[in-house]
Amino acid sequence: MSENSKFISGLLLGALAGTALALYLNTDKGKELLASLNVEADHLKEDAQEGYGHVKEGVEELLTKAKNLVKELEQKIAEA
Repeated sequence: MSENSKFISGLLLGALAGTALALYLNTDKGKELLASLNVEADHLKEDAQEGYGHVKEGVEELLTKAKNLVKELEQKIAEA
């Protein structure tokens, strides 16, 4: 099969798949699927935001500990 034939076959297959998906999403089941996907996407977004908040808090805590450690070391060096 030549490169042009492969390209045209892929293009036609993609167009058929897109058409079939569009037709399915216009049915009641398709609309239910989209609604379900939107709800799940919202849950994932909330989980990601919550996870980001936990990571940010952890990093800030580690940064504070590191700054305190540096201050302690500076004091020990100054005393020596």
